[in-house]
Amino acid sequence: MKLFFLFLIFSLNSFLLFAQPAAELSSPLIHLTDSVRCTAVKDQSSSPTCWVFGANSLFESDILKKSGRQFNLSEMFIARYAYIDKAKQFLASQGKTYCEGGGQFHDVIRIVDKYGIVPEEDYTGRPNGEKNHTHAGLDTAMKKIIHGLLKQGKTGLNENDLRQVNDTLDHYLGKVPASFWHNMKPYTARTFAKELMPSITDYVEVMSFADLPYYKKCLLDDKFNWAGDSLYNIPLEDFQMLVDSALTKGWSVGWEGDVTETGFNFWSGYAIINDSIKQYTEQRLQSFKNGTTERDHMLHLVAVGRDDHNRKWYYLKNSWGSEWFSKFHGFLFMQEDYFRLKTVVMMVNKAALSESLKEKLGFTP
Repeated sequence: MKLFFLFLIFSLNSFLLFAQPAAELSSPLIHLTDSVRCTAVKDQSSSPTCWVFGANSLFESDILKKSGRQFNLSEMFIARYAYIDKAKQFLASQGKTYCEGGGQFHDVIRIVDKYGIVPEEDYTGRPNGEKNHTHAGLDTAMKKIIHGLLKQGKTGLNENDLRQVNDTLDHYLGKVPASFWHNMKPYTARTFAKELMPSITDYVEVMSFADLPYYKKCLLDDKFNWAGDSLYNIPLEDFQMLVDSALTKGWSVGWEGDVTETGFNFWSGYAIINDSIKQYTEQRLQSFKNGTTERDHMLHLVAVGRDDHNRKWYYLKNSWGSEWFSKFHGFLFMQEDYFRLKTVVMMVNKAALSESLKEKLGFTP
């Protein structure tokens, strides 16, 4: 996951925004036609945790939609427990699975379901008042511990091993509170998740690859899928219509894809594809198979709009802060062609799906 540093609030509702990504786009005026309320832009800084920031931002928007309540959920609570689970799987697989600081949307789902979640104010992951998340020391220390256990021939964490892992996580991220107060009421991480979070079973992940059966759960076979999770595979047309349907209904979408393209420029505020693509379905598969398309960042898709030439653009919230040279204060516009070619996985609340897609996926009322 990409590492950057920055922070602040940018209000998203129906704004008219001027765009100038490239000369051939004729400096279009982009009008957001469907937008979803979202919380302030955060800064993952020097930590490979965009997967948590993207997922938590989605949850925060969904809570806003359903209850009108605004939460700031702790990213580092999720990252901490994910590290423990990845370590267990790494040892059980004898070192064959991914065990670093990155992750995926379904990792967040798993952690919330298993351990719960807490507000940011109760677990910042910066125990000594640090301004930014800096995980170089944490990632190095965890790698040393886990690979050391592997060399000893261990296939799991015993009580002493788990204590060593937790001591290291405590040092770099802080101790997890056994309980905390929120709105004058006591909670644990699990009771907070159960009472105030959206139901984790309401979320679905989708992908679109032509070599896998459509409308079925399939394994996306790459190194980041350390737990072997399956995702629903759907045709590209449904893949894109899912976003339009969600935004029309007031739901936002978790976006995962490739931001290594030269046309992805966070500071100018645009993600564009300059090449002329005619066969998106075929090109998507080819680009993913040959590594041209990478799974390297998660964003939060919160709006859609059109420019003065009627070209479609998506509007996404990033986790690289909102200051410095970010033209749209932490948000960016993504060209429709870029979305169609470089989106790998999306996560959304099932309520956002069209009735026809729910039926195709076998979701019963």
